[in-house]
Amino acid sequence: MSARTLHIVLNSVSEDSRVLKCAWSLGNAGWDVLVIGASPTPKDDQLSIGYANIHLLGLKPVITQDFLAKVLRRLRYYKRRLEARLLPAREPGIPNYGRAVKVITPVALEFKPDVVHAHDYTALPIAGAIVQALAASGHKAALIYDAHEYVPGVAHLNAPLAKLYTTQERKFAALSQAILSVSEGMNELLIPHLGITTEPEIIANDPLVEGQQESKRNLRNDCSITQDVPLLVYSGAVAPQRGVGDVLEALRAMPDVHLALIANPANATVISYVEKYADLADRFHVLPYVPNAQLVSYISSADIGLIPIHHKLNHEISLITKFGEYMQAHLPILVSDVRTMSAEVRRLGNGEVFIAQDTKDFIRATRAVLANKMKYVSAYTPEVLSERSWERQAERLISIYNRIAHVSPQPRAHKQFEIN
Repeated sequence: MSARTLHIVLNSVSEDSRVLKCAWSLGNAGWDVLVIGASPTPKDDQLSIGYANIHLLGLKPVITQDFLAKVLRRLRYYKRRLEARLLPAREPGIPNYGRAVKVITPVALEFKPDVVHAHDYTALPIAGAIVQALAASGHKAALIYDAHEYVPGVAHLNAPLAKLYTTQERKFAALSQAILSVSEGMNELLIPHLGITTEPEIIANDPLVEGQQESKRNLRNDCSITQDVPLLVYSGAVAPQRGVGDVLEALRAMPDVHLALIANPANATVISYVEKYADLADRFHVLPYVPNAQLVSYISSADIGLIPIHHKLNHEISLITKFGEYMQAHLPILVSDVRTMSAEVRRLGNGEVFIAQDTKDFIRATRAVLANKMKYVSAYTPEVLSERSWERQAERLISIYNRIAHVSPQPRAHKQFEIN
């Protein structure tokens, strides 16, 4: 029987590039991979990427109607207020814990993985319980904790819930055969936070190189502009703290410049920007996502890749996915002065750093890059791009897996990076 790994993540997987790349690479390396994610609808679903299977199960309650969701959120708000006044204080519970453990446990007992991989702090308590259930059945599985974020820096967690997740993190970090992180900056915080003495192993969320595919769409055609028009691009999740609104403010003072925003057009923040900046409609282009393997090709005709994020704790320590994607697309990078990424841009000379939320300084940095784009592109030597590739990161990941499971699976012929 070949080596098996079970990945657990509390999202719908298809837009989580890290989970997809881990599953794809391990499948190519000879592992049997099963990813359990959360279905975005009441129905279960099955997908695959390469040799890896993806099962989307009902791990979380799903509300499909926006109005009903708003009503329920309001009812929960008043329920919490009433409980706070009338009932004694009580410890919070891990969201979706009971449901997820109940649903995943029989799948894990049948699959019998050698490694259980917890993606992020939300999945760790569930993965830990699964490993314990496997042990009780007589099957030993190694636990990997993949720390995507630093819990004290997660803004939406209230203090009691952050404390509970931290307790669970420390409990299962001590039982993990490997802890992964995404940057040296995160390691500096994780070591005291988790109470560990061994430094987590860095698996940066860099983009595919060999797995890249030619885009079926053309970015400039989608924006209806020619090659000589200055084009900025931002790809990924959109929220106020991501800084896209700051870029749009600056765009009003740069009438020759266009912005391509590759994001979910139905995102509430995106919709608010479209309404607020209606005067920029001819230069502000909201475009839907392209398949992850085609993204680097798609954005390569832009002039600058943007990372205008605000100063938040997790922003300071991250080297986010789009940083490597912009590099592989040979785009100069414009990044705010958050600690880790601004230091990397200054080290490589592949872009400019501007003061976060400072419109004038953003304009200065933009004009500096547009005036001498090739100066920044020349930083992308083969050696630099090789280091910032998922293939390099995957070598480390596979080595960790084979070490902790004491196996050496036979690699398979590589399949394309495509979700089916």
